[in-house]
Amino acid sequence: MKMSELILAVGDENVVFQNLLNDAHSIDKTKHGTKITFYTDAIQAEELLGGGQTKKIGLVVWLPRDRVDAAIAKQADCKSRSAT
Repeated sequence: MKMSELILAVGDENVVFQNLLNDAHSIDKTKHGTKITFYTDAIQAEELLGGGQTKKIGLVVWLPRDRVDAAIAKQADCKSRSAT
C-alpha cells in the first residue's frame, strides 16, 4: 500500500504531522546510524509503560526538503491568490 493510499483510507482529518527535527531533544551519531530522541504529545507515556497498545501509531516518513518547501510555497501562493 502506498502512503497516499493509507492516508486516504484513514482520512485526512485523522492524520497529524509532526516535524521530528523541530521537536528533537537530541541527535547522536551511532554505529548503527543516526539516533534522534524527540518530544511528542501525540501519545502518552503511560500507554507504552503499562505494556499496552497506543491508540495511535507513529510512522516516520522522510521527504526531500526542497520538494516539501516547494509544495508548501505553492499552496500558500494559491491561498493568497484566492483570498484577493
